[in-house]
Order: sequence, then structure tokens, then C-alpha cells
Amino acid sequence: MENVELVTFMLEHDGVTPEDASAQLGVSTRTLRKYVARANESLSGAAVVELIRGEGYRLRVLDQEGLDAWIAAQDGGHACLACKTSEERVNYLLNDLLMRNDWIKLQELSQALFVSKSALSGDLKKVEERLRPYDLVLEKRSHYGIRVTGGEMSRRLCLANAAIDASSATGASGVTGGLNTLVLKNFVGEGSLQNNEAVLDAIAVCVSEAAEAQHLTINAAAFQNLLVHIVIALMRISNDCYVPIEDSRLQRIVATHEYRAAEDIARRIDALTSISLPQEEVAYIAIHLAGKQTIYQTPDESSLVISDEVWQVVSDMLDRVWRVFRFDFRNDLELRMNLARHIQPLSVRLRYNLKLKNPMLDDIKARYPLSFSIAVDASTVIAEAYGAPLSHDEIGYVALAFELALERSKTETVKKNILVICASGAGSARLLEYQCRREFGDYIDQIQTCDVMGLDKVDFSTIDYAFTTVPLNRELPVPVREVSCFLDPVEAERTRAVLRKEMRRPSALGADYLGRDLFFPHLACTSKAEVLDFLIARAEESRDVAPNFRELVFAREERMPTAFGNNIAMPHPLEVASRDAFVCIGLLDEPVVWGAEGEEVQAVFLAGFSFDEDGSARTFLDGFAGVLVNPQAIERLVTEQTWEAFADVLGASGIVVDGPPGSANSLT
Repeated sequence: MENVELVTFMLEHDGVTPEDASAQLGVSTRTLRKYVARANESLSGAAVVELIRGEGYRLRVLDQEGLDAWIAAQDGGHACLACKTSEERVNYLLNDLLMRNDWIKLQELSQALFVSKSALSGDLKKVEERLRPYDLVLEKRSHYGIRVTGGEMSRRLCLANAAIDASSATGASGVTGGLNTLVLKNFVGEGSLQNNEAVLDAIAVCVSEAAEAQHLTINAAAFQNLLVHIVIALMRISNDCYVPIEDSRLQRIVATHEYRAAEDIARRIDALTSISLPQEEVAYIAIHLAGKQTIYQTPDESSLVISDEVWQVVSDMLDRVWRVFRFDFRNDLELRMNLARHIQPLSVRLRYNLKLKNPMLDDIKARYPLSFSIAVDASTVIAEAYGAPLSHDEIGYVALAFELALERSKTETVKKNILVICASGAGSARLLEYQCRREFGDYIDQIQTCDVMGLDKVDFSTIDYAFTTVPLNRELPVPVREVSCFLDPVEAERTRAVLRKEMRRPSALGADYLGRDLFFPHLACTSKAEVLDFLIARAEESRDVAPNFRELVFAREERMPTAFGNNIAMPHPLEVASRDAFVCIGLLDEPVVWGAEGEEVQAVFLAGFSFDEDGSARTFLDGFAGVLVNPQAIERLVTEQTWEAFADVLGASGIVVDGPPGSANSLT
């Protein structure tokens, strides 16, 4: 076996001194030389271990296919040849150790993976980190080896989440790519289920037919995750490993509609695999159904029964949003219902540590930064209520509910019917109609077009506004605005203001919240805390903020970091803490790490919300979000770091800023 250990060690360590190699392998330098001679003889020309003066030992591969065949032959062809990186080995070890109930010695694992004991030791430390969130322990005992100890449900959850994560990381289609063949091998045999895909397909049919019969609707991502949990449960049951559920909880689960659906699934699986599920295992499937479903529909109604507990959580969430952002959604019944429908199964996932991947997460964070920031704060209420923090995947789903509410608030006003008048024919009128649809689609119901000669035929009883590209020599019974054939940005914003009946000048929109006195380029800060300390101090100097403003900002960051991609962060207090709303901007020469996940930030926008908010902040932040989601705009901002560049990128989003003359501040 020393041949394999030596060769795999040399594959990982190119140019290692004899002293280091012998220490790593636990032998003397004299014994090491014997190992090298034997290995070179065994390799038969596929590779050669060489000692190069001044460089140390290295493995020179002469025939890669021959070397792969040699490695496979050392363990009878059963080695894990696919595990070529530490991450792949960790996934293999996690899967193997969780699936087995007995002890296994380190030497066996080292041989199976063809890695040195030192490399295996490093991999096992990562395995322990992966086990820790599930209260699982890697137990070690002399002469026995190692094994995983902990609850059966925790073991299954860890297995399933590892498979789901592996599927996401590799971009595999469905979930087959995330399930190691070790998990499914007991089902692949003489019968009709000849491969992993067949196993999943057959079980998927069982679940989908039962869900349809029991009127359960499950989205595609949740459905795939549910299959992983069921397959792993079947594997553990086939090894006589069952989930224990105390009687009181079991009886509560048995009384649910999800349990009846789980019974249906269990009957179909029994017919497929001849595995009969006891009541506790049916309850286990019911738990996952409760955590995965999006809505339960009875044959004669389409409603989810929302508990008083969930309704109160939603109320607290909307109160939190009001305190932090001064956005008042407290009377938005549709938002309340959307959040409640989502939280009902979410509470089950949090209680049982179930993961639900969000395939739209990156898009949500990039396109809806304001809604995501609101959701981050609102989700702290959920975390407090159920005693478990939410992942970004879960927060992304909450953000969608708030984004819908924000969009609905823009369009719930009565939409306008407009008349487009053009003197140069139908072509130019249609062009202007298209531009109006593109620019003002949220505010417009119907658009009619005509030329000057056709005005007499227009029924103005259905028209709210008229837009004309030529001067009219007659009065019309509706307000008229003269525009050009090609709407420029300023004209478009003014027209938009007319449609939403806002008399505020666009230039005032940004000037109320942004100023050169709160613009700080070229910060030389080296940490998140240093950036926050500086920006908070500047805000305290120039704005009327609460005495505990700093504490509230840091308290908010402790709950969850406010970085959400695109090299930016938008810290803010845990609740409203200033008389006037403002944004204090800090641009760093070098990015700093913002949060435990290692996300880097170079543009920081410290936001303060007003005690006396009149609703205009929502309008401003909605436009400002257009800057935050624009990678080109942020790249230009952190590269040029001038007030002029900042004003320019804001102007592209329809925000015009004014500020006192003078150069911008900087911290050197």
C-alpha cells in the first residue's frame, strides 16, 4: 500500500524535500528511498518518482491513462477516482460516513481515496465543519477508527442538503448530479430501476400522482428537493435506520392533511419498491410536504389556513419595515396574505432545518436591491419568532413579496388614457406611441393616435391627456402637453411627473437626500467597522440624527450584513433615527470584507430614514435602486470616485442632484 500512498502524495506535492516527504509519510529518509524504488518498479513506465537536486522529489507522469489504470488496480478498481480535489473528497467522505453506522479506520479511507493521511486529516476537519450545524459529531476512537454520531433526522438532513448543494454547485440538471451513486446503489439492480435517473423518475411519479390526488401544489425547485429527502429516507430505511418521533408530535402530524398525502405517497412507493413505511416514516414525509408545499387547495376552495401565530409574525414584520424604512405596508392586505402563505411552510422548514434553494436568488439580489434590503430586515422577525436565521435563499422569496407590493403601489392609481397627435403621419405617431409605452407603461391604460386632421373624430370622453408633436391651433377638452417625436430623458421624466400628478421637480428628488457634504471618495479604510465609524461620524456632524444612531446601525449589521452583491453595501439603522432622510456615500480605494461570507464591498451607501416621512423617500429609493443594480454604473463610480461621475450615473437613472460648490471630501 505504501506505493499508492507515496504516488498520491507526490501528485499533491510537487517538489518536496526528502526530509519533508519522510515526515509527512511517517517513515525515515532511508525507508523513503526504498518506497521510491518499489513505486517506480510498480509503475512500469506510467510515471516515475524523481529526486532533482535543489528541487526535491517530484512525480513525472509519462502515461496518464496508464497511471489512472495503475491507481485503480491498486484497490481492485473500486477506488474513488473521481475525487481529485479536496472538495470532492469532502463530499465523498460526508456521504460515506453519514450512510454507514459502523466504524471505519483512517487507513481504509486513505486507501479508498488514494490520499496521504495528512491530506485526509485536513479533509476530515472540513467534514466536521459541515456536520456541526446539524448537531452531528465525528467520533474518534483508538483501534476502532471514526464514525458519525447524532440523530437520524439530523443525519438525513445533512445528507440531503449536501446532495442539494452539490447539485447547485455543479449546475447539474435536476438532483441526480447531487446524489452520489452510494446513495442510490441499493435500488439499482435486477429490477426495472437500472440507474439513478430511473429511481428518481419512478419516485417522482409516485409523489406527483399523490400530490395531485390530495390537491397539493409544490413548485419545481421544492419538488426536486423533496425527492432527494425521500430517496435518502428509503436508503436509510433499507439499512434498518428509522426516524424516531415522540408520540405527542406524531399524533399532531397524523391529524394533518399533509399526513394523508404522505400516506398516499407511501402506498405508491411500497408498490414500487416493496419497502413498507412505518407510521413515523410516513410522518417524516408529511413534515417535508408541509415544508415544501406552496399552497393547499381543497376541491371546493383555494385557501391556506393561516394560523394566528403566522398572522402575528406578518404584522410584526410590517411594523419592523415601518420602523426601519418608514414604508407603510401595514394596511396592504394582499402583501399580508402573500407573506402569510409563504411563512406557513417556511416555519416548518426552519423548525426542522430544511433547505429550500432559490434558483432566482442572484437575479433578485441584482434587480431588486431595495426589496431585498427590506426583506432582510423583515426576516429578522421570522428568525426571532422561530429561533433560526433565514438563508439568503429564503430571504429572496420574501423579497419577491415586497417587490410585488412596491410595484403594485406604483400602478394601483387609476391608469390614464392618452391621445398621441402627430402631423407627419401614422409612422411617427406609432413611434411616439411605442416610446410612451416603454417609458410610461406603468401609468397608461390605452393610447390612441391620430393626425391633426383627425381630431374632430376623437371621442375625448375617454381621454385623460393629449400629447402632441406639433403646435395646435385649437383648444382641446383635456390637458395637452407638447413633446418631440423622440423623448429625451428630461422630457420623459417631466411627462412621467404629469402622469403621476407629482409637481415636484425631478432635480429636487435627489437634492433632498444627497449632497456633496456627504460624499466621501478615496477612503483608505481597511475594515467594515472602520468604514461605518467614519460614515456615521460624518452623518452625525451634518445631519440631525438620534443620539443612538451609531448603536442602531451596528445593531442592524449584527443581525445580518447589508451587502447584497455588485460590490455595494447599504447599511442603515435598526429603526428610524433621523429627522430628515439622507444617504452618506463612501467609496473605498480597496474593497473590504463585509460579513462572514467574505463578500467584498467598495461602495457604501449609509442610509438614514426620516421620522416625518411623507412617502417621497420611496420614490427616491426606487430610482436610486436603479444605480445600485447597474454594474457599469458602480464600476465607473469606484473607478473615477468624483462627484461629477456620481451625479452623471444618478442622472442616467432620472435623479438630478444639487450640492454646494467645492471639492468633495476625502479620507487619507
